Amino acid sequence: MDRLRAGIALYNAGHYLAAHEPLESRWLEDPARERDDCLQGLIQATAAVYKSRTGNASGAAGLAESAIGYLTSCEAIDVEPLLEWLERLVVDPDLGTRERPPELRIDDERITVYDLRFPAAAEAARALAETHDDAIVKAAVEYAETDLAAGTETGPFVTLTLDYVRTLDPVVRQRLTEHVQRRRMRESDVEDLF
Repeated sequence: MDRLRAGIALYNAGHYLAAHEPLESRWLEDPARERDDCLQGLIQATAAVYKSRTGNASGAAGLAESAIGYLTSCEAIDVEPLLEWLERLVVDPDLGTRERPPELRIDDERITVYDLRFPAAAEAARALAETHDDAIVKAAVEYAETDLAAGTETGPFVTLTLDYVRTLDPVVRQRLTEHVQRRRMRESDVEDLF
């Protein structure tokens, strides 16, 4: 459920390419014959929206058409507004450059990046880091997870990772960089002792 929440929160925040990552990793966990069509539809829908917003009209239309077929199997996620939007996208592949797609809800709950807590927030941060090719944020997420496992729920990595997911603020990213560098230096100092 964490990957689904992360993907939907990223989608609702307009991070369509990043939203694709946790949804796809969740979908790939299941054996090929047991994979959820609703998840497949969401994966294709996020890709269609991304392609439409970046000017790839033919890719957007094809993915939108495919997503529509899969999304009809969704139960817990209200996809009706998205289905209508995707049907319009098939006819008008540039729709995404003029209009945002509708938000998604799980069991009637609107999921935003502000609603995410660990481990869903870690999934979202990893997806953002992956789409931005950001090794620092990836390292910060690993440190946050290590700190949480050690009982340090209010440490800087946990707090700053949550802030990063919510804002993508360059100042937060800079603070993460500083903390990652300090942690790496401490780890290196300890390794040098032995």
